[in-house]
Amino acid sequence: MLIACIPMAQATAAESSDFNIQVAPSPLVVNLTPGQTQTATLTVRNFSNHSETLTPGLTGIRVDGNNEKVSLTDVIPAGMRTWLHYSTDALVIGAGQTAQLTVTFNTPQDVGYSYTVAITLTSMRATSKSSNGAAIKPQIDVFCLININRGDAKSELGIASFTSDKSRYAFLPADFSLRVQNKGNIIGQPSGTVFIQRSFGDNKPIATIPINKAGSYILPGTSRNFTTSWTSGFPVYVSTQDGKRHLKWDWKHLSDLRLGRYVAKAVLVYDNGQQDVPLIATHTFWVIPWWLILFVLLFVIVLVMGVLAWGRLIFVGTKKMRGYASHHKK
Repeated sequence: MLIACIPMAQATAAESSDFNIQVAPSPLVVNLTPGQTQTATLTVRNFSNHSETLTPGLTGIRVDGNNEKVSLTDVIPAGMRTWLHYSTDALVIGAGQTAQLTVTFNTPQDVGYSYTVAITLTSMRATSKSSNGAAIKPQIDVFCLININRGDAKSELGIASFTSDKSRYAFLPADFSLRVQNKGNIIGQPSGTVFIQRSFGDNKPIATIPINKAGSYILPGTSRNFTTSWTSGFPVYVSTQDGKRHLKWDWKHLSDLRLGRYVAKAVLVYDNGQQDVPLIATHTFWVIPWWLILFVLLFVIVLVMGVLAWGRLIFVGTKKMRGYASHHKK
């Protein structure tokens, strides 16, 4: 499961001008060593038009393996409440100001391989009330991904499948789905490229498309789909704001007309703790603009028939002229 519901660069919670807080980095990724004390820093900025007092807290994360949904839970793994601490119990930030929150990890010796929790920052101000009249305080949650530096830690990813949404396309885009499994016991972060080629062994690809450009993570024992698209074609389907699609004919890209068999080669790379490990998967698909081919074929047939008709007329006319000239000579 990929924990990437909050953007990689920052986490932002906003409710009009009442609560507008930005936290970076998000997610907070740390590598801890058993028996050592280590710290990490969160930068919190208040974009609200008033001062905010934020109370830091901690909550667990539950991942639904069926629908890949992430939800918060009160269950905190590994007794983390006792060995994760904050530099303050109340972070006061003026309007438009920035403050630092230091997170201290007093990691015990007897810990596992990886953990996923959420650091919460809750406003002391109640901005609204629920249906039963209870005060609601706005809160921002920052995922914290923790790997433990143990000698028996195992980093291993594998490609479960690499497919496209269709086997044949009339026009691009072609959408690809790469499912990656985390077979290890620590959190993984893959990266890579999809190469579009005519054959598997081509040295010069037609196009290159990045995989996991956002730099997201996969939790141990789970898997995740990375999706990407090949869009450089002529013509190409584009989507409008209302969700409809239409063909875009940009004649500057006439040379990007796609026709025939193509191979998509996904090259994924991850760090196993000692070196970068490559993973490769391929998928074959076709691009056949059949109605464009039919139109061109029809145009050629009409053109040939027209040429033949004109040729016949010229031949008949010439024959008549020759007959007329021969008759008058007599």
